[in-house]
Amino acid sequence: MKILVLGPAGAGKTTAVQAVSEIAPVRTDTGDTTAALDFGRLGEGERRRYLFGAPGQPRFWFRWPDLVRGADAALVVVDPRRIADAYPVLDAVEGLRLPFVVGVNCFDGLLTRPLHDVRWALTVRDGVPVHPFDARDPASVREVLDLVSAGVAEGARARQPSPL
Repeated sequence: MKILVLGPAGAGKTTAVQAVSEIAPVRTDTGDTTAALDFGRLGEGERRRYLFGAPGQPRFWFRWPDLVRGADAALVVVDPRRIADAYPVLDAVEGLRLPFVVGVNCFDGLLTRPLHDVRWALTVRDGVPVHPFDARDPASVREVLDLVSAGVAEGARARQPSPL
């Protein structure tokens, strides 16, 4: 399964990929503090997930179409202290027609806003999970990625033709 890890700059995408990757994560840098691409792998066999962290700065969004090709779902990482930064990313993700989960990064283990306020502020439609997680904690990142995987499986079941 190919999962995109998207979000604005500084939201925790690189940290999340590095926290759970079972291989040495691949990171390409732009020469400043921006990651141009993060790649990691989690799980084995049918549960294997390939994580592609996309650059968060709009000047690098021209790379997104190549990353999106073949993707099954997305994790949108949001910093609840900078909600407005996530608007353009969520607009772009809505247009991809991929199942996605909004992961609200709890910096220092603290959720600075109630989840229903984050959902409302982001205007995330019903049915899209909005889930807190800590990008530094492997168990927490796995939990939110499991929600992403479950959304893919649910979508696949919904597309199955009726046996009648």
